[in-house]
Amino acid sequence: MNKWGERFVIYTALAVLCGMTAAFAGTAAALWSFLQVLAVIELIYWIAQPATKSQAKG
Repeated sequence: MNKWGERFVIYTALAVLCGMTAAFAGTAAALWSFLQVLAVIELIYWIAQPATKSQAKG
């Protein structure tokens, strides 16, 4: 599975969980939770990327 497929699966699961949150805590809380977790996942993804060949040379 490529990186876009993996992200799609993760974000789909996150959307389902936040949808269930909306039923109990409200739409605004679910949307805010989704955006916060999305931002953290993207930040971790970009920080944890392996260095490219040009970056590894120094």
